[in-house]
Amino acid sequence: MKIAAYKHEQGGREDVPQFDMLAVFEAVTNAVAHRDYSMAGAKVRMRLFDDRLELYSPGMLPNTMTPESLPYRQAARNEALTSLLARCPISDNTLAHHRGHIMDKRGEGVSMILAASEQLSGKRPEYRLNDDSELVLTIFAARIEQHD
Repeated sequence: MKIAAYKHEQGGREDVPQFDMLAVFEAVTNAVAHRDYSMAGAKVRMRLFDDRLELYSPGMLPNTMTPESLPYRQAARNEALTSLLARCPISDNTLAHHRGHIMDKRGEGVSMILAASEQLSGKRPEYRLNDDSELVLTIFAARIEQHD
């Protein structure tokens, strides 16, 4: 990931990353916690491009959820795993500033991913189903040249 450094008008420096790291952390956590573990050999995959990050999570959405309903509904496919992740503390100081554990049980992760990523890049991330066998999240990169 590229990180641009810009000079503040008041002095000092501001680092502007291509991706909001809390949103990426939440997206990876969701992909691992909510994937379909009954799909033998299927893996969570992340691909980084110049203009976007793609995260692939095996399995269909649970119940009657759709990519469009993700910000408004919640369902835990793997309740034991989500409960465990909700008890595991975060040791990274940057992330721990926002929350104390790997997973929050409030169901606000998708909304946070969408809002934080859109605020940084100006483009709303997109969820879609790929061949009815995996959920794909695309987070668009901030155009670091824009932050003069």
